[in-house]
Amino acid sequence: MGSIAINTTVDPTTLFSKRVQQYEPGAIRSLLPLEALPGMISLVAGKPNPETFPFAEISILLKGSDGHRIVLEEDQLSEALQYGLPGGNPELIMWFEELQRRVHGIRDHQGWACCIGNGSQELIHRAFQVFTDFGDPVLIETYICTILPPSFPIMADYFTGQRIRVAGFLRADGHQLSEVQSDAKGLNPVDLERVLSAWPGKRRPRVLYTVPTGSNPTGQSCSEIRKAQILRLAKQFNFMIFEDDAYGFLNFDQPSYRARSYLALENEINGETGRVLRFDSLSKIVSSGMRLGILTGPLPAVQKVIRITENINLQPSSTTQMLALTLFNHWGHAGFLQHCERAANFYRQRRNVFAAAAEKYLHGRATWETPSAGMFFWLTLLLPPGQDSFEILSRQGKENGILAIPGVAFLPNQRSSCQLRVSYSLLPEEKMFEACQRIAKLVDNAWRFEILM
Repeated sequence: MGSIAINTTVDPTTLFSKRVQQYEPGAIRSLLPLEALPGMISLVAGKPNPETFPFAEISILLKGSDGHRIVLEEDQLSEALQYGLPGGNPELIMWFEELQRRVHGIRDHQGWACCIGNGSQELIHRAFQVFTDFGDPVLIETYICTILPPSFPIMADYFTGQRIRVAGFLRADGHQLSEVQSDAKGLNPVDLERVLSAWPGKRRPRVLYTVPTGSNPTGQSCSEIRKAQILRLAKQFNFMIFEDDAYGFLNFDQPSYRARSYLALENEINGETGRVLRFDSLSKIVSSGMRLGILTGPLPAVQKVIRITENINLQPSSTTQMLALTLFNHWGHAGFLQHCERAANFYRQRRNVFAAAAEKYLHGRATWETPSAGMFFWLTLLLPPGQDSFEILSRQGKENGILAIPGVAFLPNQRSSCQLRVSYSLLPEEKMFEACQRIAKLVDNAWRFEILM
């Protein structure tokens, strides 16, 4: 793809919701950055005195041959245990901004910024508050099953590629979930254009939510060609792209084959920036319990997300931010990316073992496509007509010692389905074959039950 000189920075404020305008600036927290000015005497914040904190140091031993020990001593702890800024620790934000420059090639003049949240889930929810009002339509990708035998009956045609958690709060806010088909190559721009062109009325959706890498639950990724087409549609139909890329660093493709992000492609494809909000997470690569997520996007939108944080929970955790910052300063950006590559290799090996187990026991009983990233297989069980995965798990799962998530949990409109999402992230490799054998037994029993009926 040829490079296009940047023409403009999109003003996202024209797409802001009515509800986000109701959030007032935090009277105290808007003044906190001024405390760092030389000679400033601050009487603003009711911060506790660090002398009352009971911790002298926090020491963490890293895995690996070097056995490096990270130590947060008392002067660092006075910051790590104290109130902080609503957008996150400034030094940690700078570290992530440099990472985004390296990984996605974005430049400072393109009007973007980063902020930190207590996990990417929190940031995604707040970004939806910025761009949608209660009941607004939202574009969400769904997975079209293309690997069933042509004559095989199925309960439903489409299955979501978005996370359960996002669909849950969108439904709670009364949003209309408008489904756009995806397949093994990712979100389908032809179907996206069809949906938008046929949209009734003038108020089209302002947000497309998508998981472009290792989509949960299908494990499939969007190709770069399709991302380019979707970016053009975002410009044509004037909507934002929420790029939820929690599995972006768990990509099993070789680097030369990996699709660039929406964030990286935006300027090249459209000659503009400002339509992409990217969500990264440390949960899958460093620690899920630390609850640290990163939002990268146009400055006005990031500022509104920070405004919501000021009004609701004040800030992301200072302690986990300082732990992460100390670790990242030890690693450097190169060391961080090397760690991510090791994590991807770890999950690639587990994926390969599970694929072998599925081939041995589930061939003829289920169909699937080998995931290109992430932690999940999306199995389509070849069940008798009228039966679904929720039904057979409810009836036989506990008895047969197998737990998985039925496909209905991922459906925006909660249709029946014959899918199972199975995770191979924690299961010991020697138990993967037993797990697939037990799933095979569920399918066999379903057909025996059908015959008896």
